[in-house]
Amino acid sequence: MRFPRPSRPSRSTSVPVVAVAVTLALVAVACGGGGGGGGGGGGGASGKLPRCPLDALEEAKKPVEVVVWHGLNEALLPAFTPLVDEFNRSQSEVKVTLVAQGGYDDVLEKFKAGLASGDLPDLMQLEDTATQLAADTQAIFPAQACMEADRFKRSDLLDRIVSYYSVDGVLLPAYFNVSNPILYYDKAAYEKAGLDPERPPATLADVKEYSEKLVAAGYPHGYALKTDPWILEQWSAKGGVTYVNNGNGRRARATAVTWDNEVAKGIFTWMKEMVDRGLAVTNPDQGQNAINNFLAVRNGEAAMTVDTSAALGRVTEVIETGQGGSVRLGVGPMPGPVGKGGVLVGGGAWYLSNKSSPAEIAAAWKFAKFLLEPRNVAFFSAGTGYLPIRKAALTEPVLVERWEKYPGFRVAYEQLVQGVENDATAGPLLGDYLGVRNVVRNAIQAMLTQGKSPQAALTDAAREADKVIAEYNRRIGG
Repeated sequence: MRFPRPSRPSRSTSVPVVAVAVTLALVAVACGGGGGGGGGGGGGASGKLPRCPLDALEEAKKPVEVVVWHGLNEALLPAFTPLVDEFNRSQSEVKVTLVAQGGYDDVLEKFKAGLASGDLPDLMQLEDTATQLAADTQAIFPAQACMEADRFKRSDLLDRIVSYYSVDGVLLPAYFNVSNPILYYDKAAYEKAGLDPERPPATLADVKEYSEKLVAAGYPHGYALKTDPWILEQWSAKGGVTYVNNGNGRRARATAVTWDNEVAKGIFTWMKEMVDRGLAVTNPDQGQNAINNFLAVRNGEAAMTVDTSAALGRVTEVIETGQGGSVRLGVGPMPGPVGKGGVLVGGGAWYLSNKSSPAEIAAAWKFAKFLLEPRNVAFFSAGTGYLPIRKAALTEPVLVERWEKYPGFRVAYEQLVQGVENDATAGPLLGDYLGVRNVVRNAIQAMLTQGKSPQAALTDAAREADKVIAEYNRRIGG
């Protein structure tokens, strides 16, 4: 899966992180819903590992520069840049240079452009949705090769995450900033509505019932619904049904979506009824208004919302500083359809480029391995709300203290590791994942704003999504 290395252009140009206007805007984090692979037959990666050139770093002129493209926003950098600074201070073999790209989508677009131009970093952070596409490009050097060459203890990584980011039995990325959706709610609002503040809703039916009581108690709405297309991904997995065929794209490349089921219809029907009855207020998942679900809870317009666990660190800080108004923050597992399923892995992961020189590959792995040290995993998790991806990190003091003071930080971790493992929760493998998401996003808007019925919206979206999948497969010859 290794390509000949092209001539390398200058890498001095960086794209600054987009400035944010209000404090709460910093909680807007790209979290993703599903993508990744199990050890099945998604296609694109080779089951034979290349040799990781660890010895090339020893022979290279020092320091070897490692260029890292990332999509972390300003709210997350205080938990990440100190790790980069520490790594650079701690040794003289490798010098890491961070290049901000704005967000996950920006990293992905620049990666795709770089496949033609040769302008690629040594390490890049791609959203979970990009796993199949990354494998199909054959421009990724599998981290598993370096883990095995370096005798890295993979058994300490969480099995769900290793499986999620593996394609054809090969673990592609190195470090994972893993998240999943959780429920944020206002305990004070629950008490006012006669609800138990320590008993958040577990199902969509519960959310509806709680919302009815909240509205009856004087709240404009009970629930703030971000119309994010991962709603269909995450809630399908929670309901125990797949998103695409062929075992969610794991036993063979996906050729069609599998939304023709009662769970998907129930999800769309629930959304429409909640909005039509005024039980939910909506906001988009993109642009400046993507944080309006959090603002609705802060301002008393609604009392609960579902969003990424990666926002928890910033939301907690906002509440602590008094910027959250009178909200008493509660955190619970993501409610969803009743079924034999659970949450998907979300977030992002670090990918090594096989366009880099052997010394640069070895240097990038050295940095990725540093990030995977338990104390560093714990530091990043405690500061953000991302999950600790190593079992050994659970005993690190910084994380132990965080979880003791704020038990809500445990929720995302526990709902992932305690969830069932099946085709539905493995998560879909899709080449043009974002293309399918755009179809779902448009379908939700057509249903909520243009009067289309849930069944019609779902049926039309499935037809369009199948076209997107077929076109991608045709382009790559899959």
